[in-house]
Amino acid sequence: MRVPLARIVANADSINAQADGPVQGDYADYAADIASAGRHLLELVDDLVDLQAVERPDFSLVPEPIDLADVARRAAGLLSVRAANAGVTITRPALDVRVPALGDFRRVLQVLVNLVGNAVRYSPRGAQVIVTVTRTQTHAVVVVADKGKGVAPEDQVRIFEKFERVDPSEAGGNGLGLYIARRLARAMQGDLTVESAPGEGARFVLTLPADPARHQDQR
Repeated sequence: MRVPLARIVANADSINAQADGPVQGDYADYAADIASAGRHLLELVDDLVDLQAVERPDFSLVPEPIDLADVARRAAGLLSVRAANAGVTITRPALDVRVPALGDFRRVLQVLVNLVGNAVRYSPRGAQVIVTVTRTQTHAVVVVADKGKGVAPEDQVRIFEKFERVDPSEAGGNGLGLYIARRLARAMQGDLTVESAPGEGARFVLTLPADPARHQDQR
């Protein structure tokens, strides 16, 4: 399904951009809608593939040394255009910050892109999403904090379950992102939790094992 969907999105983007010549205005708008719907379907396909993987009894990830601060900066960078379009600012860890951890680079990046993307989606215009990293003796921690409407205590367990969303009437994902993210975190011997209250935003906390071989003081 990925290949035909990708072609549909690419062709629709081309029509919307009028790359092959001018088209009627409403047709360009229709093409933009098709491209947006195609991307949503691609995300759903990717999530279903991940869902099948993380729920296998033999699913595992091989930990490797990573710099959690570097992964956090990369995730924030990937969402910078979306944030700018939404009128949201992302504050990321400084370039000289290093937080050695153990995890799967690609999967950690996937988790953080999901968290930062959610924070941007639910933040009001003019708000700030703050990504911070710290380290204890045993763990590396990254926090993604937003100033959205927050998550009520009774919903804080439910949002990590399959196909669950706090408010299905709002524009958003398919209810799989946080479920998959927590499964990935735990497969790396870490965890993903939330700290929030209604009207006070949310802090999503990703914890991974620290890399004892690369202990460094944090600035």
